Amino acid sequence: MTSRRYGKKTCAACLALFVLLTADLTAQPSLLSFELKKPKNYENRSLPSEKSADTKFGYAKRLYNNTVSRFNYYFNASNILNEVIAGAKLAHKDDYTQLLSFYNYEPTEAFKDRMDTILYKTTAGIVLHDLRSDWVDKLYLLMGKAYLFRKDFDSAGIVFEYINYAFAPKDGGYDLPVGSNASNTNGVFTIATRENRSLWKRMMSFPPSRNESFLWQVRNYLEQDKLIEAGSLLEMVRNDPNFPERLHTDLEELTAYLLYKQNSYSAAAGRLVQALGNAENKLETARWEYLAAQLYELGGDKTKASVYFDRSIRHTTDPLMEVYARLNMVSLASGSDETSLQKNLDELLRMARRDKYETQRDIIYYSAARLELKRSNYAAAQDLLLKSIQYNSDNPEQRQQSFLLLGDLNYTRKAYTSSHRYYDSVQVALLKDTDQQRVNARKPALQVIAGNQETIAREDSLQHLAGLTPDQRNDIIRKELRRLRKEKGLKDIATDPGNMPAGTGTTAPPDLFGNKAGEFYFQNASLRARGLGEFKSHWGNRPNVDNWRRQNAIDKSMVSASVTADINSAGAGAAETELTTEALAKNIPLTAAQIDRSHSAIIKALLDNAHTFQNKLEDHASAIGMYEELIRRYPESAEVEDALYNLSYLYAKTGDQAKADAAAAQLKRAFPNGKLTRQLNAVKQPRNNDPAQQAYESVYRLFIEGNFSRAKEAKTAADKQFGKNYWTPQLLYIESIYYIKQKNDSTAIDRLQNIAALFPNSPLAEKAGTMIDVLRRRKEIEAYLTNLDISRPDDVLRRGVDLNNTGLVTQAPRKQDSVSAPRNLQGQAKQLTDLSNTQTVTTAVPKKDSLPVFVAPGRLDAKPVAKAVEKPKTFSANGYTLNLADTQFVAVVLDNVDPIFITEARNAFNRFNQERYAGSNMGIYNSKINAQYSLLLMGPFGNAADAVGYIEKTKPLASSRIIPWLAADKFSFLIISNDNMNQLVKSQDLAGYRALLNQVLPDKF
Repeated sequence: MTSRRYGKKTCAACLALFVLLTADLTAQPSLLSFELKKPKNYENRSLPSEKSADTKFGYAKRLYNNTVSRFNYYFNASNILNEVIAGAKLAHKDDYTQLLSFYNYEPTEAFKDRMDTILYKTTAGIVLHDLRSDWVDKLYLLMGKAYLFRKDFDSAGIVFEYINYAFAPKDGGYDLPVGSNASNTNGVFTIATRENRSLWKRMMSFPPSRNESFLWQVRNYLEQDKLIEAGSLLEMVRNDPNFPERLHTDLEELTAYLLYKQNSYSAAAGRLVQALGNAENKLETARWEYLAAQLYELGGDKTKASVYFDRSIRHTTDPLMEVYARLNMVSLASGSDETSLQKNLDELLRMARRDKYETQRDIIYYSAARLELKRSNYAAAQDLLLKSIQYNSDNPEQRQQSFLLLGDLNYTRKAYTSSHRYYDSVQVALLKDTDQQRVNARKPALQVIAGNQETIAREDSLQHLAGLTPDQRNDIIRKELRRLRKEKGLKDIATDPGNMPAGTGTTAPPDLFGNKAGEFYFQNASLRARGLGEFKSHWGNRPNVDNWRRQNAIDKSMVSASVTADINSAGAGAAETELTTEALAKNIPLTAAQIDRSHSAIIKALLDNAHTFQNKLEDHASAIGMYEELIRRYPESAEVEDALYNLSYLYAKTGDQAKADAAAAQLKRAFPNGKLTRQLNAVKQPRNNDPAQQAYESVYRLFIEGNFSRAKEAKTAADKQFGKNYWTPQLLYIESIYYIKQKNDSTAIDRLQNIAALFPNSPLAEKAGTMIDVLRRRKEIEAYLTNLDISRPDDVLRRGVDLNNTGLVTQAPRKQDSVSAPRNLQGQAKQLTDLSNTQTVTTAVPKKDSLPVFVAPGRLDAKPVAKAVEKPKTFSANGYTLNLADTQFVAVVLDNVDPIFITEARNAFNRFNQERYAGSNMGIYNSKINAQYSLLLMGPFGNAADAVGYIEKTKPLASSRIIPWLAADKFSFLIISNDNMNQLVKSQDLAGYRALLNQVLPDKF
């Protein structure tokens, strides 16, 4: 046994010695040298590294240097680096509600001291040993990593570059220029070191570090956000035929990191999946799968996102990751899968019941509440959030999130009192900046609203009591008094001597243990029942447990009890009311003075709430409701003047001009000499001198005119200064159109939702709702239209609406005898269709290259037509000739409007014409006159009378229905013939043509 054991040890030692002696040196430089600054006392002494050029490097010396360099220096330094990274991973905390960081650790200041130790060990390992050691390149690589994690990127880059050049292949001891013809092998240029990784080589040697240094240089570039340099080096390494297969997973990892930093989400996810083999354990694998799922989701690939969220659930050991992965899977579930949300909700609730997830119950219930909110089940969501707070013991951040969501939930439901109480329980300092701003902006207003609602409810209740008979009122007071005294732990009014009727105060209190001698108390059922009742009246319902169990239960339920305490703390400043019948009864308004005070309190609360909704929360709908309730309940009060004045403003603000006019008229009738009536009469036009209105008017015009970058900057600045009180539906609509063209649908939907929320009565609110529905199904609709094959009749002109086409309309290839639109109006007359034919309007079959003549329903009245006919048929001025019997187009003149909105206006008129004049085949075409003016041409019409008739029927609807988002000074109507159009394009004199029209047809344009 002993000799055999000794023989095994000897064989192992010989094998280790053989490996060290036969280590491959082909990738090592023949000799390295460097200058080292020494202390003055050691200037004449040589280090082992300096003697490398003067001594032989035999087997014994190689064995010694390899052994000491590896186990005394590299091993210890490498272990320190691994320990530091492992500690950073343990300290790292992921926020699964946000996009995860690529790595689960972050170099911090704590890294610096440990990295200095690594640098000391690696430097000593190099300079204290022969430079021909097999471990020099590995020590240099470890040194570069230490500089990188120390965030000394310049030094790290220098070290990696040194490895690249110093350990590159040599030609007789001389350097070969990297990537030059000298490194050309069989027509292949390479920068990598070729590795002979045969079985013998893998057993007898370690791979060279030079190829790894390329990847660490990429990592160094990425940490500095030098993405171009990193991408270039990655591309060279990827296409290098000599780059070793063993490093391909590392290559995929860094490629994924590059794409992650470039926000190329889908591509980054694909590369990250290829690099999953680099994860050190199941938890890191699950984390990268979760990140890949997030990236796929951001890239729009919901199918793969669901797959990798599911994989992260199966692989993770972190219950928190599992909870959020399930949440994300629910949000990704398709609309057709109606049971997906319920399945995941049931799974979360099952998790909450398991002991394994006891410490995560607060997060699980919070997540389940978010699922309930997805289907607008507010009551269930609130119950789950209260459970989340109840089970929260040592997670203050999650506790604040639960309270915050409770506040937001009740704010959405317009339960403002509850919302204020929950917001008041939030520790704002623990929230994110955006959440802090929201809570701080809402709390003061909600405090006012909650107090006023409490006042209204209390006064209504007291007035209801005042209307009852005395007996009914006394019964209710006694019941309420009994309840309040029991909550306070006081005796019932019937057993309290201080509240007993006169003449009964001398009655002796009953003997708790009875007066019958010899009868034991606990054997007397009536005495025990009476004693239990008195105990409960004084102490309330208490479980039959001893003190230490009771204290333990109290400790566990501290959080649950604090919920009620937080909620009831609002309004705790009110004075304590004496709990007697007389004290409660004195608040009931029974006299005329008390009733007046009660009504005044309600009126003041209603008006105060309305002002708060209007000016602080900018909730116009709720403000309108408060004003209307005030007028309904107290139509004779003086505050009605204030209510009517503000209603006229709010109705106009929300787009209901009819109600605004009605409120203004009622104000003038009821308060003809009132202060607010005078103000309303004095303000005939909007306040153009208001800085806020001027700012948003400027933003609107910048958007319409196509100065989008300036418009966005100006709107951001105005929003910070004025909030959203001065937004208009027109501004929000054109802003959404811009974002739709940019395919930024989420931002566009947000702007459209603001229209519906802030201006529900605006004509644009309905359009906004339709557009939101279309945008949410945009991919589905585009895919359907792409695959749709329609055979169009030759004699019908149809146009699809391209949401992304901001250019002028161009003519599609036209079949023989098809209906053609006017072409380029910039050239000679022969480029236009001849519209001077004055034959009968109802031409049956259009000839080739001709336009159908459109007859507008309802010609001009007989009298105007007769006057027009009585005039000479032809009028000339300013180079233009107007023939009233000639074929005419109706032109909408757009003044300095960007092509995006020109296209939108054309689509709007096209929809209107199809609805109003179905089957007329009226065309609509764009024509750009110059940089300022563009025309939308509609028709043609048989003569001027038909064209003017169309204008008179359409113009009143333009601002309210067709293009309500376009300011009235941005468009106008006129009629124009083919010849005059050519003259207008040539002369650019639009004012001269308008003068001719106003001369011939006054008051028509």
